[in-house]
Amino acid sequence: MTTEASTRRPRRRSHRLAYAGLAALFLLAVTGFVRNASTSVELLRHRSDYARAPFHLGDANWGAVGLLPEAEAEGIKFADTVLAVNGRPVDGYFVYYGAVRKAKPGDRLRVQIKTPGPQNDPVRELSIELRPYRSSADPAMSLAEYAVFTLQAFVLPIICIALGFWVAAARIGDPSAWLLLVLLLSLVGGSEAAEFTFGREGAVHSFLAGFTAFRAGLLVPALLLFAIVFPERLPLDRRFPWVKWIVVGYLVLVSTLLGISVGLWTHHLEWARQYTSPPIQLLTGVEGDFGGFVSFVAIVACAASLGWKVFAAPSRDARRRLLLLFVGAVPFVVALLIVVLAGRFEYIIPTWFYLPLFTMVLVFPLTLAYVIVVHRAMDVRVVIRQGLQYVLARGGIRVIQIALLVGATIAATTVLTASNAGTASVAIVVAGLAGVAAIGGRFADRLRRWVDRRFFREAYEADAILSDLASKVRTIVETRPLLETVATRVAESLHIPRIAILLYGEGAFQPAFALGYEGSPDVAIPADGVTVARLRKQQHALVRFDDADSWVHLTAGAERRSLEALQPELLLPLSLNEKILGIVSLGAKQSEEPFSKTDIRLLDSVAAQTGLALENGRLTAAVAAEVAARAKQARDIEIARDVQQRLLPQEFPPINGLDYAGTCRAALGVGGDYYDFIPLSKTQLGVAIGDVSGKGIPAALLMASLRAYLRGAQTIHHQADLTEVMRNLNTLVYESSAANRYATFFYGELDVPSRVLTYVNAGHNPPMLFRRTANGADVARLDTGGPVIGLIEDCVYQQGSVALTEGDVLIAYTDGISEAMNAVNEEWGEDRMMAAVGPQRAASAATLIDVLMNAADAFVAGAPQHDDMTLLVVRAV
Repeated sequence: MTTEASTRRPRRRSHRLAYAGLAALFLLAVTGFVRNASTSVELLRHRSDYARAPFHLGDANWGAVGLLPEAEAEGIKFADTVLAVNGRPVDGYFVYYGAVRKAKPGDRLRVQIKTPGPQNDPVRELSIELRPYRSSADPAMSLAEYAVFTLQAFVLPIICIALGFWVAAARIGDPSAWLLLVLLLSLVGGSEAAEFTFGREGAVHSFLAGFTAFRAGLLVPALLLFAIVFPERLPLDRRFPWVKWIVVGYLVLVSTLLGISVGLWTHHLEWARQYTSPPIQLLTGVEGDFGGFVSFVAIVACAASLGWKVFAAPSRDARRRLLLLFVGAVPFVVALLIVVLAGRFEYIIPTWFYLPLFTMVLVFPLTLAYVIVVHRAMDVRVVIRQGLQYVLARGGIRVIQIALLVGATIAATTVLTASNAGTASVAIVVAGLAGVAAIGGRFADRLRRWVDRRFFREAYEADAILSDLASKVRTIVETRPLLETVATRVAESLHIPRIAILLYGEGAFQPAFALGYEGSPDVAIPADGVTVARLRKQQHALVRFDDADSWVHLTAGAERRSLEALQPELLLPLSLNEKILGIVSLGAKQSEEPFSKTDIRLLDSVAAQTGLALENGRLTAAVAAEVAARAKQARDIEIARDVQQRLLPQEFPPINGLDYAGTCRAALGVGGDYYDFIPLSKTQLGVAIGDVSGKGIPAALLMASLRAYLRGAQTIHHQADLTEVMRNLNTLVYESSAANRYATFFYGELDVPSRVLTYVNAGHNPPMLFRRTANGADVARLDTGGPVIGLIEDCVYQQGSVALTEGDVLIAYTDGISEAMNAVNEEWGEDRMMAAVGPQRAASAATLIDVLMNAADAFVAGAPQHDDMTLLVVRAV
C-alpha cells in the first residue's frame, strides 16, 4: 500500500504540472482567438471607418512591398526603405502600422523614403492620402467571401481548440494527445490584417504575434510526427528513429527563430535584423528555398506514412479507421503543398480559391474528431464506471471547476485584449488566474475525496490502473502473488465483486484464486469443451445466459453447471502462443453497467500480459528446479570426487632405495585417470597408471572397478604372470562396460633389491625411463605389452622388463599431460616434457612432479583443461 501510494504521488504532481501548462496554453490560444475574431468582426462591420495600409513592410523591413495604387501614385517603388513615418524613425513595425491604425480615411501619412542601391538617391519626403480599408461604394462581399471569413475566423479555430484541448485534458499523460494538440493549434492562424497585427502597442501583443508565428511554424513538423507515431509508430521509424528528429529539429528551430523575429518586429526591428534574420537566412537560404524544400519533403513523407499504414494495417477494423484518417489527411496535405509551392514561386492565390482551400484544410480536424470520437482510434474518454449518483456528484464538481476556469479566462482575455493593457494589468491578471486555478483545484480535490468516501469508491481512472497493471504483472513470476494482484486490482478498478482465475490441470481448468465467493468455487471447465474452444477463437467471450442465441447454450452437463456457479459476465483467456494457460471469470459490475469497449480492450491487454507472466513463472520454476538439480548433482560430484581422491594413494610409505610420488588432477569433478602404488611385499612394489575413455561419472566408476580388481587380485592372490593379470582386466572391462568404453593401462612390479621392473603396457602412453649412460642422458620407452583393455574380447599381451640403476628416473603419465593445449590449440608435447625433466633429474620425485605440472600449466596459460592430468615418478636412489 505504501509503495503504491508513493508511486502515485509523483504521477499526480506531474499531472498537476501538465494541467497547469495546459491551462496556460489554453489561455494563450483563447486570447489569440478572441483577439483575431473580434478584430475581424470589427473590420467587417466598420470597414469604411478604418484606413488601409498603402504598402506593407517586408521581412525585417527589407523594403516596401505589396504597393497599393495610393503609394505608387506618390512615387514609392518596390523595396524602397522606409526611414520614418510622421516624423518618427521606423525602429519597429508599430511605428508604421500603429500610425495607419490610428488614422482615418482621408488623412495623410508622411513617410521618408530612400531607394537602396549604388545610385545613392537622396531621402524623399512623401505624403500619402489614406484610403478606407474597404469603401462603402465597393460591392458587397460575396457568399464565397463570407464563407471563407467564417471558416477562417471562427469554424476552424473553434474546432481545433476544442478538439485539441479536450483530447489533451482527457489523456494528460499521453504524448500522442499533446502532439495532436500542437498539430491542431498550428492550424489556428491569425485572420486580422497586418495593420492590426503590428499596430497594437505593448509587450503582450508583441508576444502574441510571435507566439502565433511560432505556432503556425509547428504545423509541418507536428504533422510529420503525427503521421509517424499515430496510432502506432511506423516500422521504419523503429529502425531509424533519428531520421525524423533531424527534420523535425530543423523545422522547430526555424519556427522558433521566426517566432522570436516576428515578436521583435513590433518594437525592436534592429534586434531582429542583427540577431534572428541572419540565422534564419543561414538555415533556410536567402530566398527560403532550402526551408521550403524541407517542408515539401516533410509533407510528402506525411502522406506516404499514412498511406503505408493503411496498406499495412493488421486488421480490417484498423484499416477502416486509418483509411478514414488518410482520406481526411490527403486534402489537407494537398492544400499545404499548394500554399508552400505558391509561396516558393511568388504566386498570388486568387480570392475565389480560398473557399475550396479552407474547406480542404477543415476536412482534416473534422476527420480526426470523427475517428477519435466514433471509431476510437485514440481512447480519449475516461469512462466513469460508477453509479448514477456518483456520476452526478463528481460531474457537478467538474462543472463548477470548469465554470470558474472559463469565467477567469474570459475576464483575463478581456483585460489582455484591451488596447491600454499595461504590464501591471497583465501581472495582476496572470496572478489572479493562477490563484483561482490553485484555490479551485485544491477545493475540488477535497470535495472529490469527500464524495469518494461518501459513495464508497475511489476516484481512480480505470484505464490508468489497468494499463499500469498490464506493465506490472510482467515482473511477477510467482503464481499466487500474480493471480492475487491481477484479481484485486481489476476488482478495485472496475468494481467487480466476483472474480475467479482458473488454471489448467488434469484435463480441466480449475479455480486457483477467487474473490467474492463463499469459499473456492467447486467448478471445472473441460479443456475440450465449448468454452475453451470459444476462447481459442477470440480474445474474450461475453456470457449471456438470457440470450437465446448466445454460445453459452451450446454447453451442457458439468460445463454448464460450472459456468452457472461462476456467474460470469466476461471470460478472458490467459494464453501464450495459442496455448490457453488459464481463464479469468469476471462477474457483473456493481454499477450493473455492461463492460465497455475500453474495459474489454484494457482487460485483454491485462490477460495477455498475465498469460506471459504465468509462462515466465513456469519457466522460472523449471529453471529453479534445474538449478536445484544441478546444485545437488554438483554436491554429489563433490562427494564422488572426495571418494575418488581417497581411492588414490594418500601417502607414500618410505622404501629403501626408492623415491616415488604421484598426482592426479581431474578435468571435471571426477575423472577416469588412475594411478596406484601397491605394496606387494616388503621388497616388491606394484606401479599402475591408466586412462579410461571419456570423463565424468562413468569413467570414474570404471576406474574404481579397475582399482578394486587390481588391488584384490595382486594383494590377496598375487599373480606373478603379469600378462595374465592384464588379460583378466581386459575381460572385466569388456564384460562390464559399453562397446565404446575402454582403458589404456600400464602395470609393473618393481623388485627393490634387484631394481628390476617387470611390466605390461596395454596401449598406454609409454612411460619414460631417464637413465645415465657413458654418452650422457638417455630416454627409454616402456612400450612392451598389447592393445587397450576392454575393446577386444580376447587379447594376448607380452611382458617386458628393465633394470634400473642408481639415479634412473621413471616417469609415467596420461595424455592429459602431454596433450595439454593452449588457447590456440597447440599441444605441450612429449618433447617439451622431456626438456622440462632434463635440468631437474636430480630433484626428488615430489619436486619433479611439481616442476612438470607447473610447466604444463605455464604453457596452456589459463586455457581450459580438456582432459584429466595424471603423473607418477619413481626414482632409484
